[in-house]
Amino acid sequence: MDPITDDVMQIISRELKIPIERVTPDTALQDLGVESLDLIEIIFALEEKFDINIPYNANEASTVGTEETARVGLGNLRTIAQISAAVKGLMQAKTTA
Repeated sequence: MDPITDDVMQIISRELKIPIERVTPDTALQDLGVESLDLIEIIFALEEKFDINIPYNANEASTVGTEETARVGLGNLRTIAQISAAVKGLMQAKTTA
């Protein structure tokens, strides 16, 4: 597993106060009982850890894996792997900007 995915899993485990064993790349946030406030706390923790800005608007669609990755929010991302991919994309966009 790559270090970013591992860090994302650790952050989610810590923010939700659940054992890391319950969190895998394929784990859906819904399966962990994530609510909107939890998601906001996770976003803040990810922004701080990776020094990125994660746009979040629950009413907007997200795009992952395209040239629009830099504008991705977490609103429509469902799994840990999708969140990790979005974080990686935001980090890459930041280094190329």
